[in-house]
Amino acid sequence: MKNWKEKVVLVTGGSAGLGFHIARQFGLHGAITVLLGRQQSSLQDACNELANEGIRAESVVADVTLESQVSVAIKQLIDKFSRLDVLVNNVGRSTRISLQEATVDEFRKFMEINFLSAVTCTRLAMPHLIKTDGHVVNIGSLAAKTAWPYLGPYSASKFALASYTHQLRLEGPKNMHYMLVCPGPVRRHDSGERYHSEAKHLPEQAKLPAAGAKVEGISPDVLAKKIVRGCERRWREIIFPLRARFLFTLLAYSPPLGDWLLRRMMRG
Repeated sequence: MKNWKEKVVLVTGGSAGLGFHIARQFGLHGAITVLLGRQQSSLQDACNELANEGIRAESVVADVTLESQVSVAIKQLIDKFSRLDVLVNNVGRSTRISLQEATVDEFRKFMEINFLSAVTCTRLAMPHLIKTDGHVVNIGSLAAKTAWPYLGPYSASKFALASYTHQLRLEGPKNMHYMLVCPGPVRRHDSGERYHSEAKHLPEQAKLPAAGAKVEGISPDVLAKKIVRGCERRWREIIFPLRARFLFTLLAYSPPLGDWLLRRMMRG
């Protein structure tokens, strides 16, 4: 097992949800966790909660869609700790919308949040990660591997993130580790009603977690543990649940058969 003691881990969107659990798991392994987000109060609450478990947690405030703010945040981190070992690009947003209603601006918004923010953070963090043989972890989705009804702008942005991660593996500094994480729906307290408002004019399946895909919700703590292990073993990808790999292989081999199976996987 890798020794994470005194290593510095930066998690975007780390004040809640999966990002918080990722920060917690690295912290339980001895790392210093730095949470990046837009709201100082939420970040401080998360840091206090981690501190109660004996985890050293700090925060930096920035909007990841604004390069100037990310640059300042990373400078603050380096000024304080003099190193960066792991960058977790966790910030992301989903939606429910029909393809016919999704405007160009809607697609642009999701590309900014789910894709370009990761490019910005990675580029600015790279000079420091090179020095530590560091890790870049991009949190994708099963939607980074296959489209799904009523997720158009989200899927497109996650496909872009998957491509970027692959490009990093091909062209990025060879001493570094790059990993794409593609999970199904991660359990959260509002999973059952999160999209009811957005999907009120859409079929019932769109209101469900994963837009009606027949996959069980994933424990964020279990997934976070896999991510830490993936960094230790320098995995290139995590796809969870593992059986989704069969669908992705089938889609590549036979798109018509893959589309048929996708429709069979829909609830409702």
